[in-house]
Amino acid sequence: MQDLNTKTNTKYSNVSIIVLMILMYIIVSMSDNFKGIFVPIFKEQFGINNTQIGYALMASLFAYAVFQYLGGILIEKVGSYKKVIALGFIIEIFSLLALIFCKNYMLLIVGLFGINAGMAMFNVSINTLGPSLNVASTAVLMNFLVFSYGVGTTAIQKVVGNLIFKGVAWGKFYLFMFIVSIVLFVYLLLIKVPEKKVEKINNEKINISSIIKNKVLIFYILAAGFYLSCEYGTGNWFVNYMNEVYGLNPDRRSLYIALFFGIMTVGRIFGGFVADKFGYFRSIISYGALAASMTILGMLLREQGLILIAISGLFYSLIFPVTITTIGKVFKKNESYITGLILMCGTLIAMAVSMLIGILNDIIGVYYSYYTIGICLTLCTIFMFLIKNMVEIEN
Repeated sequence: MQDLNTKTNTKYSNVSIIVLMILMYIIVSMSDNFKGIFVPIFKEQFGINNTQIGYALMASLFAYAVFQYLGGILIEKVGSYKKVIALGFIIEIFSLLALIFCKNYMLLIVGLFGINAGMAMFNVSINTLGPSLNVASTAVLMNFLVFSYGVGTTAIQKVVGNLIFKGVAWGKFYLFMFIVSIVLFVYLLLIKVPEKKVEKINNEKINISSIIKNKVLIFYILAAGFYLSCEYGTGNWFVNYMNEVYGLNPDRRSLYIALFFGIMTVGRIFGGFVADKFGYFRSIISYGALAASMTILGMLLREQGLILIAISGLFYSLIFPVTITTIGKVFKKNESYITGLILMCGTLIAMAVSMLIGILNDIIGVYYSYYTIGICLTLCTIFMFLIKNMVEIEN
């Protein structure tokens, strides 16, 4: 990535900003992956079933959805990425205390809700700040940032799985996350972050009704929602699937889930270059179709197919970051608001799907309910194909 050391303006160095975003994504990876790894432990410690786990995950994703939307509005109205990120840290740090000292199911839900509210502020800030930086390739930058998330996820899945196998209590991991967050919050306060220019052209306001009626926006929401359902669904339910269907121990479960996210991470090293060479939409659609095919085939092959589900992570790799990159190119106005809206509604869809998987686990069994992941990947690919056609017609 050339131009890494160029400045977004005379005050701000890209290096310090990119370091901030990378470390923020490492924290987000902790938040997203801890709860999926801990599902079997939560069920045992609090005496709850899959449906109740679904409620806890639903609360997490609901917070993610709402606060991504609110974060997008704050960025548009206030114009300060730094203030929105700082607010995310404050919410997250206090919520971590609830989980560190958690003794019951209700406090677990409160803690997970608060952490995901903070992570949502991080996510919408990264997804709008990143594309605004003056770098050679926005697609490469965004894939690099999501690559850092993947590195964190891969390490967390394997290391945490091994440590749990050795008897380390789950609360200790949230204590570690608390310490890292405090350190990064201090770093945020010490560096300068560019502000977004608040546009006031003829007192023009965001026309919410016209935005919502936009068919391309609706298809973006559906595509993002079904993709997030798959990535969150894998992070939240894949470990439970391997535990309940095949009885794998924590060490073997952590191997497959770490392989999934590790291969996804490797794919993100090259994803931006692939998208630049072959086209954004063509790359997303091709990768989506391959991810769906490998997931469904892996399910059909039962335990022998777990390796295919893990390898399918390669084809997840560029779908989300490149989709985010296309938003700013398709929507020329109010991109922060629209990005926040897409992420909010998409996350609400993912929340509903995660809840559905939890309920289906108790009704039709864990094996059959996990086919939901493959179905959602297929739907994501279809909607991205529709977006591609509509954008080409408009242009």
